[in-house]
Amino acid sequence: MEYETILKLFSLVYIIVMMSLDFWIFGLILRREYVKVKGLLLLVSIILVMGFESLALAQLDILFFTIGILLVFIPLFISLVIRDYTVNVTRNWIYGLLLSSVIVFDELAMGYLYGSYFNPLPNPLLTSVDNPAYGAMMLGDAIFFLYILRRKSIIEFAMTTFAVSMAFMPSLYLMDRMLEFTMSLLTSVFMIINIVLLYLTEMRILTFQGQLIAISLSLFNLLMMIGLTFFASFSDLYFLTLSMIASMIWYFFLIFYNVPAKKISPKPFLFLVLINLTELIMGFGETVLGFSLTNSLFLSTVNSKMIMDPHMMRSSFSNPFWWLFPFNPLTMITMATMRYSLLGQLVMIPFMTVMATTMSPFYVIMMGVEMSYLVYERFKKVRTKYLKAWTLGIIAGIPTFVVLIPYYTNYYIFGMSGMIFPVTLAPFIISLVVIALFSTLFGRGVYCNLVCMSAHMWSNVFYEQFSARKSSKVWDYLRWIFIIPMIVAFYLYVMTQIGNISLSINPLDLYGMFTLNYVWWIFYFLTPVFGIYSCARQGWCGFGTFTGIFNKVLFKIRAKDVSVCRGCASKECDASCPVKIPISNDILVKGYSNRISCIGCARCVDACDNLEIINVLTILKNRESESF
Repeated sequence: MEYETILKLFSLVYIIVMMSLDFWIFGLILRREYVKVKGLLLLVSIILVMGFESLALAQLDILFFTIGILLVFIPLFISLVIRDYTVNVTRNWIYGLLLSSVIVFDELAMGYLYGSYFNPLPNPLLTSVDNPAYGAMMLGDAIFFLYILRRKSIIEFAMTTFAVSMAFMPSLYLMDRMLEFTMSLLTSVFMIINIVLLYLTEMRILTFQGQLIAISLSLFNLLMMIGLTFFASFSDLYFLTLSMIASMIWYFFLIFYNVPAKKISPKPFLFLVLINLTELIMGFGETVLGFSLTNSLFLSTVNSKMIMDPHMMRSSFSNPFWWLFPFNPLTMITMATMRYSLLGQLVMIPFMTVMATTMSPFYVIMMGVEMSYLVYERFKKVRTKYLKAWTLGIIAGIPTFVVLIPYYTNYYIFGMSGMIFPVTLAPFIISLVVIALFSTLFGRGVYCNLVCMSAHMWSNVFYEQFSARKSSKVWDYLRWIFIIPMIVAFYLYVMTQIGNISLSINPLDLYGMFTLNYVWWIFYFLTPVFGIYSCARQGWCGFGTFTGIFNKVLFKIRAKDVSVCRGCASKECDASCPVKIPISNDILVKGYSNRISCIGCARCVDACDNLEIINVLTILKNRESESF
């Protein structure tokens, strides 16, 4: 057997043995409520020796081992001169930081040992982190520490999925592009699960510990997604590698130090900013990476050389993952920088970045999965059958009407179509007629709750805390101004389709993308400022106003007994309305409310037993009852 092969096998065995010893040491510490300081420092010395041994083996240099032996005398010397006493490591942040730093150093050293023999990179830090051994160690850490921790609450699962998502980071698997792509998908899956758990942590754990974990892990997720974007866009590993090291130190610190669980107020706005930025940058980075990897893997080959234009914008249909990564956001931004002057770039680059990301199927599917679970959490809280049915309808509508129909057919579901297959005139008219018909029969909610991504993002248990508190008549007038650009875009589109005019850009796509892939995201990001359903309340969604007109036909929110409303002092219907429609006043005047801005969320019905929804189903049911 060759000498190099023996060294490789020995390094693998050494890493496995050392990781087992690490687990035994840290398990010994965590299982004990109190430990002796001298014993703790002795264990730290052993771990440091292991780390420097790994470096010495990687370089086959006795100097590293000698330096390591000399350095470990420092904690040993301290243990000799200080008075021995017991300490609760989980309540002392200094020891928590010491242990987290030591274990990360040891794992970096073992990662460097593996990388030196199997996957050497230009920089020692990159060699230490960007290899499968480091991913295996992180995965082992996540499983081991979840197993050993006494509690298994939502916080522990949030930290575990945080570590697992790093274990599958594609930068650790550069030796094979298919493996890299597979791991990028696994990273996305665990990152999505982690984000959902962070949402739940921020909502449910109203302590300093819960809020710190939700906010800090969101911040580190953001840093890693920025690093992933640099990696996907420019093949730059440095930012991602450094962010992963910092994230692991923080992860171990949270393992070893039990953050005080003092009751505090939640910090939803800060959390919302961090999580939204994470989702946006993750959508961009993963789409660029997925586009590049899948097209390089599945494009046709000639003489074993890949045919792939570096400025390629759309995936080939020969790529089986074209439906997930149909276009390259980076190419779209690059083209914008080449086409416009400096002033134009200042306007177009932010627009193209947000639009290209939020219109990508990967981003929509990712957000749909997260929001679906939060809608399900809301489903468990609501009382009325009508609202339970609508929340289930939202969950079903996310994959069907937000992804399947608008992306992969040429039917026009406002703002979300034309992304892959161009919309033609006949499907455009059919979809308008269908939406108008169903909005007439069931109210505006049939569009807002089933078809529109905006409503899905706000119709869940997390965002309901941002309901607006005041109504304003200003928006009742401005909404008619916002509908004008939609009418103009529709008119220009029809004219281009029948051949009367010719335009270089599709007005339908431009208006839809600008409204629901740019304006919407800004309002969504500023939800705590504008409140939920800003599309209906502020009226910037012209298509929502269009469908709201059909609320005036059959759909009503009606009082079962108006006299009960006259004696009501709580006005819970008004308080529950996210759009801030004066429902109680409408009912006292007319006996019902059916305003254009009503999105049919039925929160007022859930808040007050005296209210009921009237639509075509209830009308037919009442007539059937009268006939008997």
